[in-house]
Amino acid sequence: MRRRRTIERRARVFLGCEGESEQGYGAFLQRLADAKNVHVHVVLVNLQPAGDPLKLAQKAAQAFDREIKKGGPFAGQAVMFDTDRLADLRDGGQAVRAILARKRFVSIWQRPDHEGFLLRHFEGHERRDPPPGASMGALTAIWPGYHKNMSASELQAEISLEHVLRAAGVEPDLRTLLALIGLLP
Repeated sequence: MRRRRTIERRARVFLGCEGESEQGYGAFLQRLADAKNVHVHVVLVNLQPAGDPLKLAQKAAQAFDREIKKGGPFAGQAVMFDTDRLADLRDGGQAVRAILARKRFVSIWQRPDHEGFLLRHFEGHERRDPPPGASMGALTAIWPGYHKNMSASELQAEISLEHVLRAAGVEPDLRTLLALIGLLP
């Protein structure tokens, strides 16, 4: 009788995503991990529709608990949120940060939004911090084919692990996520 091959379970990392753009980026990180034969599974959860950051944080906490019940514990957990709407909150985002801290999320705050975050992946733009409303123009000036809600394949056609590591040099929380996933050298 043939022995059944046992498949080793991958370490799971939870990534709560503000929207489709972040979900595509998370899938891109999974592809990078797969290419390096890192035994990890990034569990991507799109938190839309949610609206304000407080609702996003609440949905992230609920989704995290639900995913633990479904598939067991995680090796780490993170969220990717924009900072552009934090100022709209009366407490400046303190309640949001408290929810995320309670669940021990690594919080990747995209300044001011996902496009501003992606901008810092490009050489010479690592320290650029465009004001709200200006990041899309700044990004498309160096990446004319960029559009919102890009898939992992579309991202991979333009950016690489080298780009991600460049951004991680100025984004400490991204660096922490990359360590959880196993993408740091």
